[in-house]
Amino acid sequence: MRRRISLLVVGLSLSLLAIGSLRVATELRGELAPLAGLITPGYIAVVALFTFAMVRAGLPLNHIGFGVRPGPRHILLAILAIAILRMSAVTLAPIWETLLSGPRNLDRFSDVKGSASSLAALLAASWTISAFGEEIAYRIVLMRGISFVLGDSSAAKCVALVLQGVMFGLIHAYQGPTGIVSSATSGMVFGLVTLLSGFAIWPAAIAHGVNNTIGILSLYRG
Repeated sequence: MRRRISLLVVGLSLSLLAIGSLRVATELRGELAPLAGLITPGYIAVVALFTFAMVRAGLPLNHIGFGVRPGPRHILLAILAIAILRMSAVTLAPIWETLLSGPRNLDRFSDVKGSASSLAALLAASWTISAFGEEIAYRIVLMRGISFVLGDSSAAKCVALVLQGVMFGLIHAYQGPTGIVSSATSGMVFGLVTLLSGFAIWPAAIAHGVNNTIGILSLYRG
């Protein structure tokens, strides 16, 4: 069983990196722009397929992170994550921008500025595909899979935390070097509260959605 899950973890990782690479390619090469519409459906299909396969293979996912009802502890962990991310935005982001020659490239979200309809659409996508979809993919399935394959020890969970954070950063490569580092930092924070909650999805998903909402509202206001 462990060998099969190991292969599935590798397959999921390579698939996510391929989707991230396609996102970068469609941003940089105009002739590939028509493929951009396939990225989100492809991502959803990949996550659903590998989640189903890992459950069938015996990976204990506790109902994909929804096995525990959200409670005060999850809310407190979400607040902790949001606080860390907002402090990071104030303290670390300027450092990354200086060292990596510029801020995150958020041009693909530029149409949200001043547009209520674009704002609503982006918020909806953020709370579904990003907040819950990415948490299922990276923190619940990928991080859980890596930890399980490595033996579920404290050291294994630490390695899984770092690896999924790096992966999360890399799939945001379309945002440039600063975007990679910033996203990896966010991934580590989301992963940490997921571990502290016993692989419940609620703390990271809530923090992810709120943190994205703050950023999206900033873009909307220009």
